[in-house]
Amino acid sequence: MALTEQGRPTQELHTLIASALGKEPIDWHRPHTGRSAESFAVGFADGSGAFVKTAAEGLRTEHEIVSSVDSDLVPRELAWLEDGDRQVLVMEDLRTAHWPADHDPVMWKPGQFELLFAALRRVGELPAPASLPSAQDAFRPHWPWIEQDADDFLALGLCSEAWFSAALAGLVEAEGNVPVAGDALVHNDVRSDNLCFVGRRVVLVDWAQAVRGNPQQDLAWALSTLPLEGGPDPYGVFPDGGPWAAHIAGQCARRAVHETQAPEWLRTVFQRIAVICLSWASRSLDLPPWTGRHWSEISTEAPKR
Repeated sequence: MALTEQGRPTQELHTLIASALGKEPIDWHRPHTGRSAESFAVGFADGSGAFVKTAAEGLRTEHEIVSSVDSDLVPRELAWLEDGDRQVLVMEDLRTAHWPADHDPVMWKPGQFELLFAALRRVGELPAPASLPSAQDAFRPHWPWIEQDADDFLALGLCSEAWFSAALAGLVEAEGNVPVAGDALVHNDVRSDNLCFVGRRVVLVDWAQAVRGNPQQDLAWALSTLPLEGGPDPYGVFPDGGPWAAHIAGQCARRAVHETQAPEWLRTVFQRIAVICLSWASRSLDLPPWTGRHWSEISTEAPKR
């Protein structure tokens, strides 16, 4: 274990980091963003810092990315430590960077959406390590299942039954044509709490879910969430992204239906992303005009029937 019962780093982890870097940690701070339970921003006696991550699923994959990809788009690796069954990844200190998600509400500065899109284009030009799994192998369509469970989908109150019936065939067909195959590096989890800005430099963190695939995947998933944070209309950035929009909408709608034990706020986010993407798909795929709810109308309260 890297943590004590109080959620602090163990003495063993403290000693391991001090020995590996040759300097004494004096401050361990749990970051506000990211989902890794055992991660710390660490300050040292000499005034420097580092980010320490341990016992996270996919940590070895993340190590492979940050140690082998020659780009300022990934954090610089300071050390990779293996102590028995435990792996520890130590990366550059990004505490002074601007993290959009480290604010309430999420705060993007002027020009940062454009910087992100340019960064994602650069990611798409990077070759992926051959050891990464293929996005195509993991792809699963969602709309055929929604067609079978139409009542559950309609109970979400995202759109009318008439719109659903008129658009369903087009959504099924479009999702079946999502171009997931490719050999580019795909981060596979681009969202505001997995990125930061050091001046104009964009740094993507949490590479544990990286795959080989089509770089459009990262752009599409990023666009699906950015309207919630003051970002652009996805259609305006990626007008040909209809197949991706259909797939993301289907995945998020199914999660909203089936993940009944998830926090209510998370199920609300799934529904909001679903309607953002259904509106996007309706324009991109020449489906019936979207007449369903706007994402801002969806709250944790049950929809009015």
